[in-house]
Amino acid sequence: MAEGRTEGQDEFGSNARPAFSDMIQLMDLPANLLPETGKHRHSGRLIVVGDVHGMKDDLIHLLDKVDFNKKHDHLILAGDMISKGPDSPGVVDLAMRLGATGVRGNHEDRILLAHKDMVAQHISMDSPDPNEETDKKQDALEEESFSHGDYKDRALVRALGEKRIKWLKDCPVILRVGELGSMGQVIVVHAGLAPGVELEKQDPVMVMNMRTISDEGVPSDERDGTGWMKVWNKYQKGLPKHEHTTVIYGHDSKRGLQIGKYSMGIDTGCLKGGQLTAVVIEGGHSDHKHKIVHVNCKDGRNR
Repeated sequence: MAEGRTEGQDEFGSNARPAFSDMIQLMDLPANLLPETGKHRHSGRLIVVGDVHGMKDDLIHLLDKVDFNKKHDHLILAGDMISKGPDSPGVVDLAMRLGATGVRGNHEDRILLAHKDMVAQHISMDSPDPNEETDKKQDALEEESFSHGDYKDRALVRALGEKRIKWLKDCPVILRVGELGSMGQVIVVHAGLAPGVELEKQDPVMVMNMRTISDEGVPSDERDGTGWMKVWNKYQKGLPKHEHTTVIYGHDSKRGLQIGKYSMGIDTGCLKGGQLTAVVIEGGHSDHKHKIVHVNCKDGRNR
């Protein structure tokens, strides 16, 4: 794991990155999974899906709509695969069965922190503690990755079990997909990236939670400020063509579909009865191409 950056090293993101020893900061997608270009290219595609939140049936519907083929295509889930919806264990089972790659979102992080606390405090993974408040509501900080440990979180930890928890723990905060023609370097994260900061030195909490960047260049999970993606796109336009990076992300269902030149926000509120969205990336004769595909969802919050 990289240490916090030195003062003045980067143009954006002045807050030093804390040390996290129990998460994977950055992972590279194996090169053999990238769509090929050229006359004799194979037919494999990348299917990048926004926040599923336990909506397994809608994920299956979306994969059917794009004719997903496990033998040729690769599924990438952009975080918040679990929590709130009706079948979080089923979503993780499907992801594992399809050989998918996930990134850690704030809800995965929250559940993994709850699991870590349960292990440290010797709280049973098999049954509720008699002292737990079973009627406790989600707290006011429920979107924060460091707010964790209430009854609902522990119940989800138990429902997931150790095998699924391990799979989630192995999901990186940042997935570097690779060079994909005119898209440049493609990165998948849950919430966002600070422009001008090396991937190894991004603050993982902000990568999982950010929504805005202040005038001083400091990322925040608040909505007051400039959307980070606007700052990102402006920054990318000033770079040489060979340094361009496109970020695919989720996390912000209130903004909905957000397609910029170098960013694609694909959390379209499936959990709340919106849509589940995928970016489908495939090879062409001389360049890669992509399209956006949706399916409609039923509200899953009370199921």
